[in-house]
Amino acid sequence: MNDQNHGVTRRNVLLGGAGFAALAGLSTATLTKAGGPVTVDFADPVEALRAHVKLVGSLQTEKVVSFLRLNIYADSGAGNYLPLFTLNNLLIDFWEPQGNDEYQMTKYEAGYYTEIDSYKPMESFVNPFTNERHGVQRFRLGPVPRRYTPERFYVMAYNPNPLPLEVIGDRVFLATQSIESFPPRGGVGDPLYINSFMSYSAALADMQNPAIASAPVHAQLQNKNKWASWMGMGDRPGGTVARGYGTKVRGLDALPEGVLDSFRKYTPEILDTESWKEFVSEEDG
Repeated sequence: MNDQNHGVTRRNVLLGGAGFAALAGLSTATLTKAGGPVTVDFADPVEALRAHVKLVGSLQTEKVVSFLRLNIYADSGAGNYLPLFTLNNLLIDFWEPQGNDEYQMTKYEAGYYTEIDSYKPMESFVNPFTNERHGVQRFRLGPVPRRYTPERFYVMAYNPNPLPLEVIGDRVFLATQSIESFPPRGGVGDPLYINSFMSYSAALADMQNPAIASAPVHAQLQNKNKWASWMGMGDRPGGTVARGYGTKVRGLDALPEGVLDSFRKYTPEILDTESWKEFVSEEDG
């Protein structure tokens, strides 16, 4: 198998005694005799998969709600990045174990833009290079199916390749990367380039606790994209760079003040996923 597509099955992971006992089923005493932290091969892809799913989603049938804030910058290719705006991003993921250590997830996403580092929604956008004002497009993506098995992950369109699980201090870390390109939709225009990086961390104690199916996490995101069509950049070189952070939340009531009302106003479909049947992406407007 190729590690680029099946990275979860063949990773050397640096873990302390307690961490490896939690994630790979070995006893703490066995590792203590080995003299502290050891480099081990993930010979058991099932345990690696369970740790991954527990971090990014849930090992049981449930809805997992996450909220991220993305600060977005213009990268013109010359000089410093230019702060543009912030995206409030809501993710609704439905997880369901399929048996035989396989997990199915269906993802829905939506977002609305605010002034940079603010919770004030943007109704229009001023292009910083041309000073022209443009309408703001809302972000929607879904439904997107994903399937996780010990052998590989099945993801629509692209593959978030997992990097090694690590324990640093009292936290477990998982990073993924997607560096890919695809033909343009409809065969017209430039290729679509994906440069997206996520990281998740959870308390080691939560990862050790079998009663916790979905570990509370800190999540971070970085990505680089071409200019969105609604920004009015035309053929200008460059694109946007995003830096995001967030977490799973207990439910919609746990969102920051005013955010739920803004989702009701700008992207109400994310609050009624049962009626969201047709695939929609940001390019659809």
